Amino acid sequence: MIEPLHDLLLNWKVPPSCIETVGNQRNVYKVKSPEKTFYLKKRLNSSVEKQIEELLLTSFLVGNGLIVERPLLTVSHQPYVRHHQVFYSLYQALEGIPVQVYSLTSLRMVGTYLSKLHGRLKQYVCKYEVEEWKIETHLREWIGGQDSTRIERWGEGFLGKLNEWSFSYSKLPHQLVHSDCHPRNILMKEERVTGVIDFERIRKAPRIADIGYFIAGMLKDQVMEGEDEDEHAECIHAFMEGYQSEGPLTQEEKELMPFLVIIFLLQYTFFYNQKGYSHAVSTYISFINRLVNSGVYEQAFQM
Repeated sequence: MIEPLHDLLLNWKVPPSCIETVGNQRNVYKVKSPEKTFYLKKRLNSSVEKQIEELLLTSFLVGNGLIVERPLLTVSHQPYVRHHQVFYSLYQALEGIPVQVYSLTSLRMVGTYLSKLHGRLKQYVCKYEVEEWKIETHLREWIGGQDSTRIERWGEGFLGKLNEWSFSYSKLPHQLVHSDCHPRNILMKEERVTGVIDFERIRKAPRIADIGYFIAGMLKDQVMEGEDEDEHAECIHAFMEGYQSEGPLTQEEKELMPFLVIIFLLQYTFFYNQKGYSHAVSTYISFINRLVNSGVYEQAFQM
């Protein structure tokens, strides 16, 4: 698969000295040239409209002072190459590495940067129609599965609260959001944010969807490290403090946040169950149960 990519990269006049896959991401390639490093991304379920919108949006964000990953134009002045119904986009590597260490200082910085990003996204006017991010769709499907398994019976216990929560959540103002704002898509160096990547999946939702997705991703990383609820609460509080340094969340947003994070953690749990990772499933079930019963957890979202 690597060899045909050499020809593909000619569309950007990039002579690769080395092409390698990135971890377990089968559709992302790290491309090294004599002078620079790039990432070539293979988009399997994309469209011309999505590719154009990504270019316009990221150009707008860069023009408004944010550091984000922006697709490079080909020699034909397009932000993509289409090959056998598959889209390829090339990006110059940004400084920094994905969030890996969750210090309180770094989390405040991430919160502040995400708040700035949301402010800019709110100002952007889309050229094409953008879909709504319906975060509870897959969760309802998983809980309503065909067999009454242990995890499905456990998940049914959240349905009542989910129904009540979703009504209030749907009333929140919707705006453009990143919708894939997990820690791996935020780059840092020396506890400062150096960029945000992967804007191809932009959607519309309340801004707290991005916040909840990041916090759930952080907790998912931390749960295997055996940290206790007090440490989780401190991390959440630091992130929320950073986010609100650019402007406060409403009281209703704060009240909806704890269960929003639980929804994302439930999605991870059902996903791992489908993959057959029984140890991870047991760990997350126990962890979610502790969060739900922890007053410290909910208080971390209040400031």
